[in-house]
Amino acid sequence: MSQLVKVWIRSKDSSQGQPFSKQVHRGCKNVHYDLVFILDASSSVGKEDFEKVRQWVSNLVETFEIGPDKTRVGVVRYSDHPTTEFDLGKYKTREEIKEAARKIKYYGGNTNTGDALRYIKTYSFSKEAGGRLSDRTVKKVAILLTDGRSQDYVLDPATAAHQAGIRIFAVGVGEALKEELDEIASEPKSAHVFHVSDYNAIDKIRGKLRRRLCESK
Repeated sequence: MSQLVKVWIRSKDSSQGQPFSKQVHRGCKNVHYDLVFILDASSSVGKEDFEKVRQWVSNLVETFEIGPDKTRVGVVRYSDHPTTEFDLGKYKTREEIKEAARKIKYYGGNTNTGDALRYIKTYSFSKEAGGRLSDRTVKKVAILLTDGRSQDYVLDPATAAHQAGIRIFAVGVGEALKEELDEIASEPKSAHVFHVSDYNAIDKIRGKLRRRLCESK
């Protein structure tokens, strides 16, 4: 009986009567992304929790088909200023990206999220950074992770990024403000905003975040 219930629940989300996980995998295989992680590396995060951030990025990358003609991944970390850890065009394989993710630097500092949003809109998806602007089949997606209130304004740079065709997911940890996450995230907010209690919980939303990303906007 328990097995039957489990199958019914997994199939409930599928319009084709197939388990949701299989449907998502099939749908995602036909869509490739220029995917940029925007990571809060301010002092409130701390070295120990930032190690969990590194692992979270590595785990999420595992779920994508990576390659020059498939999904490309870049990482921007920010505190006082945004800094590119690696561009979209730098690494060609999943293992290269996972290895680079495990070495993302942490410095501490303030939380200038607005600056980071301006930076990714201006630079991170550009041709210079490895973005595929001429390929309309490639979706531009940013996943921002932060644990606190921004020390600059986020609404205007977030709106500019949305207007540039960048789909933004906002993941808040601990004391991150829901109002601010809503300003950062794309519409509908219910599909693009996540909040967890602490860094130990960020990996628990990985599957849901991946499914939401795969769904058509």
